[in-house]
Amino acid sequence: MSERVARRRAETRRRIVDVAMRLFVERGYDNVTVADITEAADVAKGTFFTHFPSKSDIFRYVGSEAVDAMAAAATGEGTARERITAALDAAARWHVEHQDLGRQMLLVRSFNFAKDLGSDNQRRFSGIVMDLLAEGVASGEFRSDLAVADAALLIQGTYYLSVITWLSTPEDRPLNDRMDAALDVLFRGIQ
Repeated sequence: MSERVARRRAETRRRIVDVAMRLFVERGYDNVTVADITEAADVAKGTFFTHFPSKSDIFRYVGSEAVDAMAAAATGEGTARERITAALDAAARWHVEHQDLGRQMLLVRSFNFAKDLGSDNQRRFSGIVMDLLAEGVASGEFRSDLAVADAALLIQGTYYLSVITWLSTPEDRPLNDRMDAALDVLFRGIQ
């Protein structure tokens, strides 16, 4: 594929995503059809399905942006705890920047929770946290008897519950403050 074709393909994909996100926020996810998206993005239905197998796959694509930010933050300097916190803070910043969209994603994902647990984004999220926890165990930062997979699940749950609570009551306190306080309690239990 030539560079020009690849660039146009990426631009079309981005346009579909941007239009879909705008429509989801304006109308609500359930009130937007693929036809609405293709009409507003000025693309054919076939073009939509070339990029996304279904409407819900747009959320998976957008969610990957948060996981990408998380992965980048996890590779920085610091202890395992500091890097886990930095990774979750990066993902939280994405949620703050996309708060209205986050509400729509939350509504849709709550009905597809079991399916989302096996998604690529969830596996990447879990892998990042488990790798950092394993590093923390190896360095002596975390307890040697730590069940890494179980601790990762607790951290993921803490993160998602912090986001859900914040989306419900954003004026209560900033997402990062809420999440950092919960993580502090959790980290005390595994050190």
